[in-house]
Amino acid sequence: MSDSVAALPALPAEVLAQFPADDLLAGIFATSITALVLLKPVRAADGTVVDFTFALLSQAAQRMLNLPAQPTKTHLELVPGTAEPGGIFDFFRETLASGQPAHRNFNYQRDGFDAYYRLAVRRVGPGLLVSFSDTADEERTPVEQALRESQAREQAALALAELERTRLQELFTQAPVAIALFEGPELRITVANERMAALWGRPLAEVLGRPLLEAVPELRGQGFDEQMQQVRQTQVPVSGIEAPAEMLRDGQLRTTYYNFVYQPLYDAHGTLRGVVDVAVEVTEQVRTRRLIEVKEQQTNQLNEELAATNEELYTALQEIRTNNEELFRAQQALHELNQELEARVADRTHALNQALVDTERQREHLRRQQHLLTQVLSQVPASVATLEGPEHRFTFFNTNYQALVGGRARLGCTVAEALPEVVQQGFIELLNDVFATGKPYVGIESSVLLYDARTGQPRQRFIDFVYQPLTNEAGQPHGILAFVVDTTDKVLSRQLVAQTNEHLLTANTALDTTNRQLTRTNADLDNFVYAASHDLRQPINNLVGLFEELRRAVSFADPAEEELLLPMLQQALHQISTTIDDLALVGQTQQNAGLPTEPVSLPDLTQEVLQTLQPQMQAARARVTVDFAAAPTVVYSRANLRTILLNLLSNSLKYADPARPCRVHVSVWKDAGRPVLLVEDNGLGFNMHRHQDELFQLFRRFHTHTEGTGVGLYLINRIVQGNGGRIEVESEVGEGTSFRVYL
Repeated sequence: MSDSVAALPALPAEVLAQFPADDLLAGIFATSITALVLLKPVRAADGTVVDFTFALLSQAAQRMLNLPAQPTKTHLELVPGTAEPGGIFDFFRETLASGQPAHRNFNYQRDGFDAYYRLAVRRVGPGLLVSFSDTADEERTPVEQALRESQAREQAALALAELERTRLQELFTQAPVAIALFEGPELRITVANERMAALWGRPLAEVLGRPLLEAVPELRGQGFDEQMQQVRQTQVPVSGIEAPAEMLRDGQLRTTYYNFVYQPLYDAHGTLRGVVDVAVEVTEQVRTRRLIEVKEQQTNQLNEELAATNEELYTALQEIRTNNEELFRAQQALHELNQELEARVADRTHALNQALVDTERQREHLRRQQHLLTQVLSQVPASVATLEGPEHRFTFFNTNYQALVGGRARLGCTVAEALPEVVQQGFIELLNDVFATGKPYVGIESSVLLYDARTGQPRQRFIDFVYQPLTNEAGQPHGILAFVVDTTDKVLSRQLVAQTNEHLLTANTALDTTNRQLTRTNADLDNFVYAASHDLRQPINNLVGLFEELRRAVSFADPAEEELLLPMLQQALHQISTTIDDLALVGQTQQNAGLPTEPVSLPDLTQEVLQTLQPQMQAARARVTVDFAAAPTVVYSRANLRTILLNLLSNSLKYADPARPCRVHVSVWKDAGRPVLLVEDNGLGFNMHRHQDELFQLFRRFHTHTEGTGVGLYLINRIVQGNGGRIEVESEVGEGTSFRVYL
């Protein structure tokens, strides 16, 4: 039997004989006017009591607590407010540990309860027996009544304050502009809406609770944090119109522009709480205006767009002003509410002499904040260390700092002792100056030689760093915070990019020279083709005349030889003449490249071409249909457009499938306002996958059963490309061919 059970007074034997213990215990729990509760401790691995479970509640306890006889939840789950220092939970643990009965009165106004309770507790076996009664029905003393009223007013005020805070959060969330609140000297993002997160290019959950330059590092060095610090120091708003900012867009830094207002926000005591940023991105407006300045021919149209944009901007600014007024009214309400809360809390504190308790709570909060700060500094993605005294002794450093200095930092050791190589590089002098003047020092991409543990030799690094003085309550420096970011990779990458750009510039210069040479060569070749086709025309005509004279004047001894050679010579002369004609046409097309454009009627021009091709149409049993409803008239060189139609229709007739009547459809449609000429046939077709790369080559043919030189497609491709267009082809053997000409 345990000591606690042995300490209980024994019941007389004659009583136990007449009243069995089980019935007696059940009767007590059923009829006791005082509430009875049996508690069983919940222990941690080290034996510490961390909670209690409910073994049994008497009927009176069930009624007072509005709970069943054996609740499934633990004590702290049902009444978490009892866990405050010196509260009911500590009272239970102390009684369980001492084994001595104890009595105490508590005023409990949390978790749905509001009464004064008298508790009697003693250890029974492994747990506790708690007997209690409340004084809800008893008459209150004036002090008790005043305290209850003060607490009720405080709870109502706290509820109202929470409501106002919720409204403030809703205002931020629903604001039609980007808005965020930055608190503390590190400009920590405590409240922001999705619009602001979108401007930063990051999810909202990723930036909340982080300092601005940590959450959005690309803003470093752009001056926005300095302007916020200015607002914190002077408490005077700062605004910007079309301020440029380098922001991440699609994974790259791009210049964007914003209209913004940095507005100080105060708490109920009139103390600066933080800085509110209200911003509107106007990148598109700025770019539009600059485009207007460059393109004077579009001035009127773009000015109208800019005016419309300015109206939208004005509306947005009006909404910002309205939101600012609502925010100001909310701040005023919060200010007045907090003043009332402060007065009530002060009265209550004075009446109950609780100043000592509040002070202790503040000290505990400060210790927690210091602990939290240490954890944050240990986890930031930068090298951080704190140095104490004029000797600059290490009092803290995180793992990133230790890795940067090759694992040589030691608590209590000076910088000069741990990192001797930095002494000659002037960093100790910088630390001395910061400690002496109390002014921070910022270094950007500074070169430093640091010992490399892997090679045992100094290695050049580039760092961004800040030496921030740490001051005491009197404002005197007692240490320095060193915040270092390794930018070696960034600097080396930028140097490599500069070298690459220099090489690219040299290559581009050479390429430009080659292009000019090729342009001159192409022009010379075009002139040569044009001249050669005209110079060869007369000799070919002479050969034709000589051939005709030869046929009349010369007779062959062997008639069979005459029947063989004369057709061959005639065919050869015909092919040479046709080739010369096509070359002349190519040269003429090149000479006509600069012909002026004019409105051309497609129905009239097509009818003219079809009249020219009438014999071929009859031979192929062709039927040609047209549809020019989308664009009956196009602006183009009439001669060039006739050449395009003539060659495409001639090919459709020439390569018609002899197994079926030839069908050709000519139509026009528009793509983004640009006319597209479509010629479709049901002819022989060809293998696009095999011949698509040689489709527009000079003298290239895919069918040899008909006459031709392979110049037509080359010719129309030169015409279309020369006018800034392109040709798309679809074809399948036995299915026909479609040409889409983007004029």
